[in-house]
Amino acid sequence: MENVIISYFKVESEAFQALSELKNSSTFDDRFTLSQVALLKNSNGQIIMKDGFDTGKRTQNDTWKGGLIGTLVGVLGGPLGMLLGFGIGSVVGLAKDAGEAKEESSLISAITSRMKEGDVAIVAVAQELSEEPFNLVAEKFDAVTVRYSASDIQEEVEHAQTVERNLQERAKEEMRQERSEQRRETVNEYRSKFKEEFEELKKRFSSTD
Repeated sequence: MENVIISYFKVESEAFQALSELKNSSTFDDRFTLSQVALLKNSNGQIIMKDGFDTGKRTQNDTWKGGLIGTLVGVLGGPLGMLLGFGIGSVVGLAKDAGEAKEESSLISAITSRMKEGDVAIVAVAQELSEEPFNLVAEKFDAVTVRYSASDIQEEVEHAQTVERNLQERAKEEMRQERSEQRRETVNEYRSKFKEEFEELKKRFSSTD
């Protein structure tokens, strides 16, 4: 089974240690082959890549930056990701257990809703005949691991890119529209408000003379 594996960590140093162990043992046996691996962090409300590697076993070196994981991070950092991630960390926070995390069928929604400010996660693209090799690394730490079908995530990311392009085109079209009567009334209201504010300022200055 070709999977996208995501492990949510509460401690950043533990995530880096797990990443190092995965890099040093990128192929444990015939049951497990890693392709792309990245460490993500929620920094100032945006999901960014802190580190990562590509084993070159299935792809060219450094394609984790431009492959499936890189494209995923591009979506997360774009307007759609920001929209889905509104209020990241304010309510939901880290998943308590794998069963709870699996309730999220969308990886994009899961990441944006479950990673609080400062949280980190390892995302890996792997072929697994057994989940044991990866789990042996992740289970050493305070982490929650969830798996998704790689083909499902590839389709999800491409669909998200299409949705994002449609949102951008719709936003441009709506911004190009001429002001409606209601919008013109709003402009007049703001004009009156600004005039009142400046008249009040003038009164304050004149009273101090």
